[in-house]
Amino acid sequence: MAKKQIAVLFGGASADHAASLHTAYSVLKAMPQKIKPLPIGITRAGRWLFYPGSIENIKDGSWERDSDCCSCVISPDALSRGVIKIISDNEHAVHRIDAVFPLLYGKYGEDGRIQGLCKCAGLPVIGNDLAAAALCHNRQQTYAMLDSVGIKTPDHVTLYRSEMNDMDAVIKKITDKLSFPIYTVPTSCSTAVGVCRAENKKQLEEAVKISFSHHPVIIAESETESRSLRCAVFGKSADCAAVGEIITESTDLCNRIYATHTSRFEVPANISEKTRKQALEVSRQVFSTLCCKGFATVDLQLLNSGEICVSRVHALPGLDKESVFSMLATSETQSYEEMLEKIISSVIDID
Repeated sequence: MAKKQIAVLFGGASADHAASLHTAYSVLKAMPQKIKPLPIGITRAGRWLFYPGSIENIKDGSWERDSDCCSCVISPDALSRGVIKIISDNEHAVHRIDAVFPLLYGKYGEDGRIQGLCKCAGLPVIGNDLAAAALCHNRQQTYAMLDSVGIKTPDHVTLYRSEMNDMDAVIKKITDKLSFPIYTVPTSCSTAVGVCRAENKKQLEEAVKISFSHHPVIIAESETESRSLRCAVFGKSADCAAVGEIITESTDLCNRIYATHTSRFEVPANISEKTRKQALEVSRQVFSTLCCKGFATVDLQLLNSGEICVSRVHALPGLDKESVFSMLATSETQSYEEMLEKIISSVIDID
């Protein structure tokens, strides 16, 4: 059987460009033998380049300087089902592909735009489609969907940039529902950019301004005493891996929500069997409610009351070997390579 050809998109015109390169290197190096990958890099300026060179050069960004790179585009023509290489003004070539594997984080990659392009082109996407990607990338929409089916989310207040004309009313809207310390978070940022912590009204006003500088819609949440759990969901049957926990002494939201150098990630989490089953069931419900496909990481808060609430859903989690998703998905029975094969085969037949 001929190898399936998959266009692997990496880089991107976002603040998460470097993270995408790291993930692409890891994924391409472990790609199943049944797959022929076509690496396509996107520069920080947004230029699309077909890259036929060594995978090793992707890690440090030197791939861009390869003389064999040439401009390319995904054809929106559903009959073409391929990538068009623009070799010169008078010469081009079409590579037919079976699917697209977008490893692009942040704006223009994680928010559903690339997935929408692939849908127009009639190309399957490895991972989540337009609807799920857009829902998960926007925390306001995530919370609204989950709240509508009774899945608990943190107490929060949604704010719109148009409300800044009356800052006193904005502060009152927040403090009437939430207590300090309060975090303000842009609704559609993939990293901790624009996240601020306030302990009083003066700090809250500044936090609101900073968060609004990154996105026209923000969410305010109270700091809670909770444990930060993670669960990976993947495959056709929405399998749930072990539940892990981010351990940190810091109250900073970046450390509580993201596994950083000042925190550590433990798999499995030191929780009761009852709590573990509850976390897995909530994660499956979230995956289904948000119409996720392929894979996702669900961020959970285990409150002191024993309740579990959902704080974030990553439709495109980190997929390198050291990522939270990979640590969870490979913690019990399968290897990293087997995990990738399972993710890909959930979309296209590679047997």
